[in-house]
Amino acid sequence: MNRKEFIISELKNNAKDPFNQYLLALEYLKENNRGEAISLFNNIYENSPNYLPLYYTYAINLIELGDVDKAKEMVKKGIELAALLNKEKVKSELNQLFELYFD
Repeated sequence: MNRKEFIISELKNNAKDPFNQYLLALEYLKENNRGEAISLFNNIYENSPNYLPLYYTYAINLIELGDVDKAKEMVKKGIELAALLNKEKVKSELNQLFELYFD
Protein backbone atom coordinates (compact mmCIF):
# COMPACT_ATOMS: atom_id res chain seq x y z
CA MET A 1 0.00 0.00 0.00
CA ASN A 2 1.43 3.36 -0.99
CA ARG A 3 1.17 6.58 1.02
CA LYS A 4 -1.90 7.88 -0.80
CA GLU A 5 -3.73 4.56 -0.43
CA PHE A 6 -2.89 4.51 3.28
CA ILE A 7 -4.26 8.04 3.80
CA ILE A 8 -7.45 7.17 1.90
CA SER A 9 -7.91 4.08 4.07
CA GLU A 10 -7.46 6.21 7.19
CA LEU A 11 -10.08 8.63 5.91
CA LYS A 12 -12.52 5.76 5.52
CA ASN A 13 -12.23 5.25 9.28
CA ASN A 14 -12.64 8.96 10.05
CA ALA A 15 -13.76 11.00 7.05
CA LYS A 16 -13.81 14.27 8.97
CA ASP A 17 -10.20 14.12 10.18
CA PRO A 18 -8.62 17.36 8.90
CA PHE A 19 -5.08 16.01 9.29
CA ASN A 20 -5.63 13.13 6.89
CA GLN A 21 -7.62 15.33 4.51
CA TYR A 22 -4.68 17.75 4.51
CA LEU A 23 -2.21 14.92 3.86
CA LEU A 24 -4.35 13.68 0.98
CA ALA A 25 -4.48 17.20 -0.47
CA LEU A 26 -0.68 17.30 -0.36
CA GLU A 27 -0.56 13.97 -2.19
CA TYR A 28 -2.83 15.40 -4.88
CA LEU A 29 -0.50 18.38 -5.21
CA LYS A 30 2.42 16.00 -5.75
CA GLU A 31 0.41 14.49 -8.62
CA ASN A 32 -0.30 17.97 -10.03
CA ASN A 33 -3.98 17.44 -9.29
CA ARG A 34 -4.58 20.89 -7.88
CA GLY A 35 -8.35 20.68 -8.38
CA GLU A 36 -8.70 17.79 -5.93
CA ALA A 37 -6.31 19.45 -3.50
CA ILE A 38 -8.24 22.73 -3.55
CA SER A 39 -11.48 20.83 -3.03
CA LEU A 40 -10.03 19.16 0.06
CA PHE A 41 -8.57 22.43 1.36
CA ASN A 42 -11.98 24.05 0.96
CA ASN A 43 -13.63 21.14 2.77
CA ILE A 44 -11.18 21.44 5.65
CA TYR A 45 -11.83 25.17 5.86
CA GLU A 46 -15.60 24.67 5.92
CA ASN A 47 -15.60 21.83 8.44
CA SER A 48 -12.47 22.40 10.52
CA PRO A 49 -11.65 26.13 10.31
CA ASN A 50 -9.37 25.88 13.34
CA TYR A 51 -6.95 23.56 11.51
CA LEU A 52 -4.11 26.05 11.31
CA PRO A 53 -1.74 24.23 8.90
CA LEU A 54 -4.36 24.69 6.19
CA TYR A 55 -4.09 28.43 5.69
CA TYR A 56 -0.60 28.90 4.26
CA THR A 57 -0.78 26.02 1.80
CA TYR A 58 -4.33 26.82 0.75
CA ALA A 59 -3.44 30.49 0.15
CA ILE A 60 -0.34 29.66 -1.91
CA ASN A 61 -2.34 27.37 -4.15
CA LEU A 62 -5.12 29.91 -4.55
CA ILE A 63 -2.51 32.50 -5.56
CA GLU A 64 -1.09 30.12 -8.14
CA LEU A 65 -4.59 29.59 -9.52
CA GLY A 66 -5.13 33.34 -9.72
CA ASP A 67 -7.80 33.50 -7.01
CA VAL A 68 -6.03 36.36 -5.25
CA ASP A 69 -9.06 37.67 -3.35
CA LYS A 70 -9.79 34.33 -1.73
CA ALA A 71 -6.08 33.80 -1.04
CA LYS A 72 -5.91 37.16 0.72
CA GLU A 73 -8.95 36.21 2.79
CA MET A 74 -7.33 32.90 3.79
CA VAL A 75 -4.10 34.62 4.82
CA LYS A 76 -5.97 37.15 6.96
CA LYS A 77 -8.06 34.44 8.62
CA GLY A 78 -4.95 32.35 9.20
CA ILE A 79 -3.19 35.30 10.85
CA GLU A 80 -6.20 35.85 13.12
CA LEU A 81 -6.35 32.17 14.07
CA ALA A 82 -2.60 31.97 14.69
CA ALA A 83 -2.84 35.01 16.98
CA LEU A 84 -5.78 33.49 18.82
CA LEU A 85 -3.87 30.22 19.30
CA ASN A 86 -0.62 32.01 20.23
CA LYS A 87 1.23 30.39 17.33
CA GLU A 88 3.74 33.16 16.67
CA LYS A 89 5.83 31.28 14.11
CA VAL A 90 2.81 30.50 11.95
CA LYS A 91 1.53 34.05 12.39
CA SER A 92 4.91 35.38 11.26
CA GLU A 93 4.97 33.11 8.20
CA LEU A 94 1.46 34.19 7.22
CA ASN A 95 2.37 37.85 7.75
CA GLN A 96 5.36 37.37 5.44
CA LEU A 97 3.10 35.80 2.85
CA PHE A 98 0.71 38.74 3.16
CA GLU A 99 3.53 41.25 2.72
CA LEU A 100 4.92 39.38 -0.26
CA TYR A 101 1.65 39.18 -2.20
CA PHE A 102 -0.81 41.71 -0.83
CA ASP A 103 1.04 44.66 0.67
